[in-house]
Amino acid sequence: MEENLFGQILLSNNFLQKHELERCIKIQQESKTPKFLGEILIEQGYITEGILKNILSVQRRRMQLKDVERPGGKPTQLSRKEIGKRLEGADIFGFLGLVNELEASDLYLITGLKPALRRHGILLDLEYDALSGEQVKELVFKLIPEGHRDKFVRTNDLELSGTLEAGGRYRVNMFRDYYGYGAIFRLFAREIKTLDELGFPQAVKDLTQLNVGLILITGPISSGKTTTLNALVEEINKNRDGHIVTIERPIEILLESKMAVVTQREVGVHTRSFAIALRAALREDPDFIIVSELRDLETIATALQAAETGHLVLGTLHTASAARTLHRLVDAFPENQQAQIRGMLAGTLRAIISQHLIPRADGTGRVLAQEILIANPAVSNLIRENRIYQIPNVIQTSKAEGMVLMDDALLGMAEKGTISLEEALIRAENSEKFSHIALAKIPKQ
Repeated sequence: MEENLFGQILLSNNFLQKHELERCIKIQQESKTPKFLGEILIEQGYITEGILKNILSVQRRRMQLKDVERPGGKPTQLSRKEIGKRLEGADIFGFLGLVNELEASDLYLITGLKPALRRHGILLDLEYDALSGEQVKELVFKLIPEGHRDKFVRTNDLELSGTLEAGGRYRVNMFRDYYGYGAIFRLFAREIKTLDELGFPQAVKDLTQLNVGLILITGPISSGKTTTLNALVEEINKNRDGHIVTIERPIEILLESKMAVVTQREVGVHTRSFAIALRAALREDPDFIIVSELRDLETIATALQAAETGHLVLGTLHTASAARTLHRLVDAFPENQQAQIRGMLAGTLRAIISQHLIPRADGTGRVLAQEILIANPAVSNLIRENRIYQIPNVIQTSKAEGMVLMDDALLGMAEKGTISLEEALIRAENSEKFSHIALAKIPKQ
């Protein structure tokens, strides 16, 4: 579990991609002299010794938090033994019910391993016997319609979403690997949090009053992007008339039409792809278009076109900062089109909200750290002139407009003791500068 956690920290904070981690593990396995994975990562240039020290510190802290039991706490704070007893003889609905009760986000059912939960970003093994392949299959097939079972038997892969009888939606990815069957469930929140509850300033709420442009929510996997996106959409839904078209994979929360009319489409169920659904949306008299992930060139291009032709477009990307997001969007296009795309972005971009979900220092959950870029004339000029590298300076000097730089947000949370200095350091964009400032301002924790 410790090695898994080390890899999770590396991937979730964008130090490297999954295939790069697998390559380093292979190098470690083939090395003639025993080496720690951290040594390989330093040799390959992915991290520095300082970053490795911080990651190891974070890993130790998270391992400690996994074993903390708080007497007198909420009813959901059960010990592992209590959880194991609750699961004896349980079917898949019993497992998922417990995941909901514990406010966990994911359930792992994998051949040869004990069931596991991800709670507050930490993976926890349960006090339960290791599952056989047939047990995994029996548990999951109870939830999967017959036609989809046949598809899984043919392809050995299945992604499916649905609604539980007790309420709330889920996504399951079922697969076969070397050892047998496996299934990972993601459970989605039942209620939409408001922007106020998420801690966003008025400048972000004001974005929902716009009629035209592009708003992006970015961050690593499991950083709460969809939660923020849904909060923005619900703010529009409650306070503005118009047609909201959402294109999602999967639909996480079913939205009730309020002041606005809401149409929700799920990729793979109601449409073949994001790009096809987005092109179709332009013919559906939309006022607000929501794209749950801008993942390919065609989708990005169509979203920019929609924002340019009189719609407010909201979407998400897997990038860790505003500057990286702009680079990702521009670099998605061939070089001979990039100047044109920078011009389109300069005219359509309204805001980028980048975020991380970070474990609290006291182990009671996670807290949201936000970078907020509002596209004022200075930002638009920098994009147009290909001086994106200067955007962090504009964010830092525009706090009065509601802008926040990620490193400043992390520093403030570490100063208050909300998060540990190590957790802040591994997410800092300018880690060298951040460490000098932080170590001068914050006593060693």
